Amino acid sequence: MSTNTHSIAHAPAEPPTKSAVRVSRYDLRPVYEPLIFLVVASLAYLMMPANGQYILSISIIYALLATSLGVLFGWSGIYSFGHAAFFGMGAYTTALLKAEAWGPLAFLAVSAVIAGTAALIIGLLGQRLAKVEFAMLTMIVGQIAYLLTFRIPALQGDNGIFGIPRGSFFGTNITPPSSFWWYSVILVAVVMAILRRIHLSAFGESLNAIRDDPIKAAAIGIPVRSMRLAAFTLAGAVAGLAGGLFAQQGGIVTPSSLAFTFSGQIIIMALLGGMMKFWGPAIGAILFQFINALVFGGSSHGTLYLGIILLAVVLVFPSGVLGVLAALRGVLKKMRSRR
Repeated sequence: MSTNTHSIAHAPAEPPTKSAVRVSRYDLRPVYEPLIFLVVASLAYLMMPANGQYILSISIIYALLATSLGVLFGWSGIYSFGHAAFFGMGAYTTALLKAEAWGPLAFLAVSAVIAGTAALIIGLLGQRLAKVEFAMLTMIVGQIAYLLTFRIPALQGDNGIFGIPRGSFFGTNITPPSSFWWYSVILVAVVMAILRRIHLSAFGESLNAIRDDPIKAAAIGIPVRSMRLAAFTLAGAVAGLAGGLFAQQGGIVTPSSLAFTFSGQIIIMALLGGMMKFWGPAIGAILFQFINALVFGGSSHGTLYLGIILLAVVLVFPSGVLGVLAALRGVLKKMRSRR
């Protein structure tokens, strides 16, 4: 996550760019997209059959997870090949606390804190590493976390931890699928709203500046290392929260939630929707889950076929689904202006 600032330590600061000047105008900008997400997802859930409802209930959790990766790749330019580690840490934290008489939100809060703390420690260890080196560090940490599930008796190895209760939320039993849907979709929408507000704030704009040119960002006074560390911690905490929610949804946690292959799937989800757009990773995650379940769910080689198709899509349309839609909208505007 490091950047070489020695050559500019005594250089005169450049005047702020237009993007830096307009940061303050976004501070009080209202955020409506999460409300739209909540309404559209809920309407889709009500109109779907039972199997579609189940897929969608998992998809929105993965949407939150993919958005947390977008904080790194899309907002900050930080590469991470072991993001599933934080998701798994959150899931296992909720699983290990299943016997406690706490509410479901308390489990998620602890899961987010544990995963965020782990991300903070890893970020501190890798502050002086370059992008690819830091990505390799995250992959190694992810593999260590995966192997620990087989070495620590309390984590139960391949069997995983099962019997995770959903509990009650403000006196309402969220064990039934429909009740848990409203609990999870509202929670995801609230967290997405917070992330969107952060994305539109001065903090988010500073991360974008670091992503585009860390040397210039340091020259205009942005603390590059501390901002990247904060972004990595935030992404880890959100991934841990998504992991805890996933444990509550399925009632079981296995080592697959920490596997390196799952980290690759998260990257594919984000790329499919469009890494550079805030809602791109979330849309990509939902599309990924439905394509995988409905098209290739019955095939023994479904994951391989899906990976090949998505790789082709990413190579042809590197900006993802939202990028393609934005390009089409630009073409239509040009056609209208010519007419």
